[in-house]
Amino acid sequence: MSGTVLHILDGTAALFRAWFSVNARPAPDGVEVGAVWGLGQWLGKVVRRTRPTHLAVVFDAGTWTFRNEIWPDYKANRGEPPDELVPQFDLALDLCVALGCPSFRTDGYEADDLMATLARRAVGAGLEAALVTPDKDVLQLVTDAVCVLDPKDLSVVDGAAVKERFGVEAYQFVDYLALAGDPTDNVPGVRGVGPKTAQALIAAFGSLDELYGDLDRVATLDVRGAKGLGDKLREHEDEARLSRRLVVLDDEAPVEPEVRTLGDLRFRGVADDAAAFFTRVGFESPLDA
Repeated sequence: MSGTVLHILDGTAALFRAWFSVNARPAPDGVEVGAVWGLGQWLGKVVRRTRPTHLAVVFDAGTWTFRNEIWPDYKANRGEPPDELVPQFDLALDLCVALGCPSFRTDGYEADDLMATLARRAVGAGLEAALVTPDKDVLQLVTDAVCVLDPKDLSVVDGAAVKERFGVEAYQFVDYLALAGDPTDNVPGVRGVGPKTAQALIAAFGSLDELYGDLDRVATLDVRGAKGLGDKLREHEDEARLSRRLVVLDDEAPVEPEVRTLGDLRFRGVADDAAAFFTRVGFESPLDA
């Protein structure tokens, strides 16, 4: 990327990853803060490696979102977060304040929706966007101005990488998932249609709508089980349409706190009063290391 870049970091994913990989670390008051410490270490690494001018850290606001209103079983396979992790959600926001990282979470929306919204607004203002997350749903956002960075090594996932891995263009990724489903999020897809078949169908028809507009042609494709595949797709069209609604990201999500200008997303570094927070949690600022 050659222009000014807004780096948008998936704080929820990083917090959960830290929870499962970092040893217990109680604060002076006894509250567990190991996941927050791990999040801070990761934020420090990203900031040192990318030297961002504009930065946003986005979080889920809970397990219930507008997608559960569409389909109550969405992410029903996830379960509730561990009890000792729950207090660390608010501490994670306090950490971001202390480090000068603008952070956001909005009731009823996922971190991915906030990523999509902030990326759209950044590109509209002439910036580029780099989304730092392990969540493959955001691959639908990849364009010449938007890329994804692997949170482990910050390697770039661009349109060519999406095509190489999944066999579809980034803008087709939503329709690919609508057919293949996504067990991670309990998105059903079309029963009996796996990734290879979904890729072949999207490659042949271009989109879900084009596919369902010409199901009779499916039987002519060089795909395993092609003769009966059209009937299967017809039978499960409702599931495919539902799945598409579940995986498409909302790039018009309300962002809380409100972002009035891109100046609100400027990375300012460690806050003047950050010492009080780090005394409370019992570890040093990862940006001072």
